[in-house]
Amino acid sequence: MVRFIAQFLTILFIYLLGNHLVTWLDLPIPGSIVGMGLLFISLLFGVCKLTWVEAVAQLHIKHITLLFIPFVVGVLHYTGSFRAEGFKLAIILVTSSFFILFVTAYIAEYYDRRKHNGNHE
Repeated sequence: MVRFIAQFLTILFIYLLGNHLVTWLDLPIPGSIVGMGLLFISLLFGVCKLTWVEAVAQLHIKHITLLFIPFVVGVLHYTGSFRAEGFKLAIILVTSSFFILFVTAYIAEYYDRRKHNGNHE
C-alpha cells in the first residue's frame, strides 16, 4: 500500500510541476499535458523509473473510460453546432483519432520491441 501511495505521489508531483511550469512560463497549453510530457521525458532518460509509477498508471488506464463521461455530456449541450457543422466535425474527429491511434501504436510497438531486445542481451 505504501508503494502504491508513493507511486501516486510521484505522478501527482510531476502533474503539479507541469501546472507550475505552465503558470510560470505563461504557456497556452494545459499543465497536465506538460506534466505528461515531463513524465515521458523523465522515463525516456531514466530520471524516473517505470517501476516508480507503473502500478498507479495501470490503475489509471483501467479506469480511463470514466474520463469520457464529462466529454459526452458536454457534447450533448452543442447538438445545434453538430447539426450545422456535423460532417466537417466528423471528418476532423475521425482523422485526428486515427492519427493519434497510429502514433500511439507505433510508439508502443517501438518501446515493446526495445524492451524485448533489452531482455535478450
